[in-house]
Amino acid sequence: MVKYMQGFSRFLKKYIPLITLLDILTALYVGTHYHTFTSSLNPLILPVVLLMLLPMMMTIVVKELKLVIRDKKIIIIASLINFVLSPLIGFIWAALFFKGLDPQFIAGWILKLTVPCSSMMVAWTGMSRGKTETALVIQVVSFLLATVAIPLWMTLLVGTYVSVDFWFFGKKIMLIIVLPMVVGVSIRELLICRKYGKKFFKEEIKPFLPPISSVGMFMVIFIAVGGQASAIVDNLHLVGILLISIVLVYPLLLVLSLFVSKKAMIPYQDSIAIGFATTAKNHGIALALAVSSIGGLSILPSTIVPIFQVSLMMIIWKMSSRIEQWFN
Repeated sequence: MVKYMQGFSRFLKKYIPLITLLDILTALYVGTHYHTFTSSLNPLILPVVLLMLLPMMMTIVVKELKLVIRDKKIIIIASLINFVLSPLIGFIWAALFFKGLDPQFIAGWILKLTVPCSSMMVAWTGMSRGKTETALVIQVVSFLLATVAIPLWMTLLVGTYVSVDFWFFGKKIMLIIVLPMVVGVSIRELLICRKYGKKFFKEEIKPFLPPISSVGMFMVIFIAVGGQASAIVDNLHLVGILLISIVLVYPLLLVLSLFVSKKAMIPYQDSIAIGFATTAKNHGIALALAVSSIGGLSILPSTIVPIFQVSLMMIIWKMSSRIEQWFN
């Protein structure tokens, strides 16, 4: 069973852009022709979101936080790029190129650039000969900082486009990030310390987590897109605008991360972790917040970006040898 899940996980990782695209197209068709059915699925959003996020949070190793003191410079740079530079770039980009577009779409774009890093960035870091320990520390710290940074930036930046209540967004953060993180980490520690041990968790339980989380994400995409199918079909030009923005903004974040890291004399093994952490944004959290807190076309960036983000991560991985040479 474990081998089957590992193979299924590799299949999802390899074909996630295609599966996501098929999921979106199916949701658009069903939502356009059977709107009553897709509307009836709305009450399932919260349970499906938890299905998506809980396995993701079970991969977090809180004990890695002990490395923060040793890696202060790395944490500061990653956090500043993730939660200061990235949201501001999203806001400035929207102000320059998204004038006159749907306000909820703009809100979703800024939200997507404000969410913490994806759990997959740890794997990409390891594949690129980077330090997975550094990636894990950045991941944990990013989730913790996101509880304050997201409501703050949504109020200051997104509030200029749509109505945003800081405390309402804060409650959603508690429900979507803090609660799954506390439950996920608690279950992980219970399984490791009280039941089976670290080796059993890593070999017998962990392989099931990414596929379950991915299936949950596909379900959330289907419900979210199906519920907004008519609005999305009427605004298909936004997909092209979004594609151009992703192709330009995401590599910009990577280049800035690597440039700042090199200037700060951070070794390649840590710098590539910062690069992935600031470029690989978390689709699940962004989509869950867009659906539950903003609605409308705010779901579009979080829905479309996964199709292209995996391809970008693969390009960075393929170029990692050249990046390492540049650092050395």
